[in-house]
Amino acid sequence: MKISTLTIKGFKSFGPQETRITLRKNLAAFIGLNSAGKTSALEALKRLFGSSLAEREIYREDFHIGKDENSDEITERELSIEVRIDFTEEEQEAVPHFFSNMVVDDMDMDLYIRIRLEATWKKSDMTPQGEIEIKNYFIKVPEGSTEQPDSKQPFPNHFRSLIQILYVPAIRRPAEQLKYASGTILYRVLRKINWKDDFKEEFDAKIEEINEAFKGLPEFATVQTSITGFWQQFHKDERYRDTQIGFSGSDFETVLKRLEVSFNPTGTHKSFGIDELGEGYRSMFYLTLVCSLLDVEEKMADTEDEESIGVNRPLLTILAIEEPENHIAPQLLGRVIKILKTIAEKENSQVVLSSHTPAIIKRLDPESILHFRITENYETEVNKIKLPVKKSEAYKYVKEAVHNYPEIYFARLVVIGEGDSEAVIFNRLMEVMNVDFDDNIITFAPLGHRFVNHIWKLLDALKIPHITLLDLDREREGGGWGRVKYAIEQLLEVNVEKKDLLELKDGSVLPDEDFRKMHTWSIKDKDDIKKLNDWVNSLKEYNIFYSVPLDLDFLMLTHYTDAYKKAIPKGGGPEIPDKEKNEQGFKDKTEGAVKATLKSEKATGFTYSQAEKELMIWYNYHFLGRGKPSTHIEVLSNMTDEEIIKDLPPVFNDVFNAISSILKPTSKNEKSKA
Repeated sequence: MKISTLTIKGFKSFGPQETRITLRKNLAAFIGLNSAGKTSALEALKRLFGSSLAEREIYREDFHIGKDENSDEITERELSIEVRIDFTEEEQEAVPHFFSNMVVDDMDMDLYIRIRLEATWKKSDMTPQGEIEIKNYFIKVPEGSTEQPDSKQPFPNHFRSLIQILYVPAIRRPAEQLKYASGTILYRVLRKINWKDDFKEEFDAKIEEINEAFKGLPEFATVQTSITGFWQQFHKDERYRDTQIGFSGSDFETVLKRLEVSFNPTGTHKSFGIDELGEGYRSMFYLTLVCSLLDVEEKMADTEDEESIGVNRPLLTILAIEEPENHIAPQLLGRVIKILKTIAEKENSQVVLSSHTPAIIKRLDPESILHFRITENYETEVNKIKLPVKKSEAYKYVKEAVHNYPEIYFARLVVIGEGDSEAVIFNRLMEVMNVDFDDNIITFAPLGHRFVNHIWKLLDALKIPHITLLDLDREREGGGWGRVKYAIEQLLEVNVEKKDLLELKDGSVLPDEDFRKMHTWSIKDKDDIKKLNDWVNSLKEYNIFYSVPLDLDFLMLTHYTDAYKKAIPKGGGPEIPDKEKNEQGFKDKTEGAVKATLKSEKATGFTYSQAEKELMIWYNYHFLGRGKPSTHIEVLSNMTDEEIIKDLPPVFNDVFNAISSILKPTSKNEKSKA
């Protein structure tokens, strides 16, 4: 049995409308920026299935208050937390317990149960915090059905032992969990042991022997006599007249409360206590205790004498863990996630974690991730990760992309580029334009590929704005009109209206037949180039920009020609025949560079000026014969901010203006925009 959906309404950051969270995997990850509602979702599970009254308690501050509401004017508020639990065909053990409360959507569909917590807060003149009423129910109608007064069946207390939650908070205090006290992990582990009466009697006898042995020591008697004598001088109360020093043997439970865990290093004689561990090891030991509890429960459930065990294993254990990355070195996070996945694969276990760290997210399947964000109304919104169809090439690409660039999940804005060159250049331009990507939570991702529409769909589903910078690749195969057509096709895939994308200057819409042939449109003269550039400019409205006329490397070379020509090692640089003394040699060199740059033996570069074709010799030297990123790093690091701004390609002004517009610019952004 597994929780398949969690539905929350009116709880903390969850607004008055139901928020449905679908848990598609045995391990589900809640991700998002700080204060997005991830912890609230985990706490909702604790309120429903907590083992103690303290964990299940509902407080006044748990009820949602809207952005523009005055809490003093609210007289009544409601919240609800509901789970749907599905049963696999293999899970027969749990069915008898819940059969009478199961529902089904249709005759040929699987049975499931619905468990809901409902709480109501009412303002009271008697108590400052108001009055809170809490009720738990089985909901005995299928999801989507109209509920009647008899649709709710009270959830009996004895069912609580069948579903347990182990809540691991962001701040780990393993020392507290090592106490033998109700509600702690150690208590729950040791309660699995069948402490038989003959064992307890023998244990008490051994303790008594130790006490007697101590009393037989003359020095020990001297200490006790001295303490008793001075104690009697301080008071005359007969109830506390004598003192007794020794090990308590009258209460077996008291002895268990003295249990401790120590760590023994190799090669020394000193043992370390839990409080002497560093924060990282404390955090990992907390997880160790959780894993141990689950392991003990599973092993004891397999024993033949299961009925003699004090508490049987629950039918479902939910491990809810906040920020498993806390205090743990990045190289150890792989082990943590591996262990959590192992727990999640157990028949009776389910793992739900929250995180806002890319190091965790990149180790999880995107299908298991749920993205949390806060809306403009300060309410939590939860979205699934939208991926292409499985087993498709696009699915493999997007899945790999989000594994390599998990930062996109936490961004306020994603800037998408073609590759490494864009990453280097944007990193430098952040300083020049005075727009700190980290400060503004902007992520750059080199994901400009033929599957970019799937990245757009993913980001649109998560409500994360994005800006895309692509190469126009004029005169390269598939470039020019092909690149424009591609972008329009991708926008149509994300449901942009065709009439908006294909509207012509006269107000008409480009016919479908003409659009299908767009990639074959010719570029013969300046009018054709202007027409192409007009279409390129029209896509800026959708935050799609192009490095014109070729790619970003060529764009930088044409704007900062002298700087790139200087970026050569001593005695290096391309071998260029003298233009006047060896005219044919220079012509051949230029024609060869054009063919290499445009990646075709038939390329002539007829849409490029003579100066641009001659620069292709340097393009070949820097960007085809050497590393692109290293060249850009060298050039930009040797240029001042003023030199960069002076000849900045206009497309970057467009991109940074779009960034400022999306982020509702601060004074810094306004300065860069000016």
